[in-house]
Amino acid sequence: MALFESIFGPYVPFGSRVLKLQTPNLTGTDVAILQGVFDLLLQVMNPPLGPIGPPIPITGTFDAATAQAVKNIESYFGLAVDGIAGEDVYFVYGQGVGSRVTYGGPVYGSRSLSQGMSGGDVKVLQNRLNTFRYATILGGPADGVFGPKTAAAVAAFQQDAVNNGDAGLPVDSVVGPATFDATWIYTFAGGRGILPGRNGFDVVFVQDVLQLNGFYSGPRHGYYDAATQAAVRAFQAATGIAVDGQVGPQTFHQLGLHNNHPAPQPFPLFPISFAPSECCVPLQNTQVQPFSAAIGSFFIAQSSSGSQLTATGISLLAPSAYNPAFTGYAFRLTIPGQAPIIQAMSLADATIGLWTGGIVSPTLRLPNTTSIAVFPQGGGLTGPDVLTGDLTSCPGPG
Repeated sequence: MALFESIFGPYVPFGSRVLKLQTPNLTGTDVAILQGVFDLLLQVMNPPLGPIGPPIPITGTFDAATAQAVKNIESYFGLAVDGIAGEDVYFVYGQGVGSRVTYGGPVYGSRSLSQGMSGGDVKVLQNRLNTFRYATILGGPADGVFGPKTAAAVAAFQQDAVNNGDAGLPVDSVVGPATFDATWIYTFAGGRGILPGRNGFDVVFVQDVLQLNGFYSGPRHGYYDAATQAAVRAFQAATGIAVDGQVGPQTFHQLGLHNNHPAPQPFPLFPISFAPSECCVPLQNTQVQPFSAAIGSFFIAQSSSGSQLTATGISLLAPSAYNPAFTGYAFRLTIPGQAPIIQAMSLADATIGLWTGGIVSPTLRLPNTTSIAVFPQGGGLTGPDVLTGDLTSCPGPG
């Protein structure tokens, strides 16, 4: 069992059940994926705090905040708004279930996959791997056949996930529960063909890769609109594949060849094993061009047994942009009447400028008068605050 399943278990295949508020609340890895992918792609989207709403705590429990997030997703993508994650919501995540199963099935995640097998779920696996560096290992578009190259690509992906901190994930080329979950939290497209009328979080990823490669200059909003389709057509023409304006296996493979990076590091995931008070605070950009950061967030979970905290910054510039001596970022907690608490952050994904840092403490308490700031540092110097926020909307100390 990998780290993700040990934190958010029991393992439940993503898309295998309808998620809604009930008593007792639904729990499992599928809920954590729903929450985590929402939070991560929300931070990449433009505007990230627009009509789709704020990020939510990742707890693995389908609570009121999660139901509201589902309503926001439904409203944003033009679905019936009921706060229930069923076929239509899963399709926005790129998961085809029920009447929306893709590539002829079986449903992705409904059976373990290994060398010698074939099917639509194998094609989804290959598509998802093809959107990152594993495209060079696979050597071509998805064909739905789990051969030696697919086995090698799966092993490389598993090793990258372990290197990223997903302790316990087996590196064995077999796609079981832990590897399925890893593909959901580290890759973001490939579960369906993308064409006009199919909007969703996988479209955000495609827009992002096209933007990084100079083919798309619009907002990363997740709508497969005319500008996005034109960018796809231009990308297809430039890479010498069929120009049809649709993102299928050939285009996924080319996206990966132009996104030659390991699957990104996991977003901050913290075990919420007690009953904490939780809060997720958006951090606002304080700088102007050319020294601007896109978005950040601060998550706090605290109870009588302690606090778990994480700060993230998305699309931060290289620290040296502010001063050649700066080598990293840190976040600062300022509590009235106390000395500031400063914690270094680490670079989680250079391709999107993702920096993250966290604290787990049995004694730390943060009143809602606490302020947060992210700033560059290095060489004994500190730079300007680039992201700031406060906990005024959060519960008081546990």
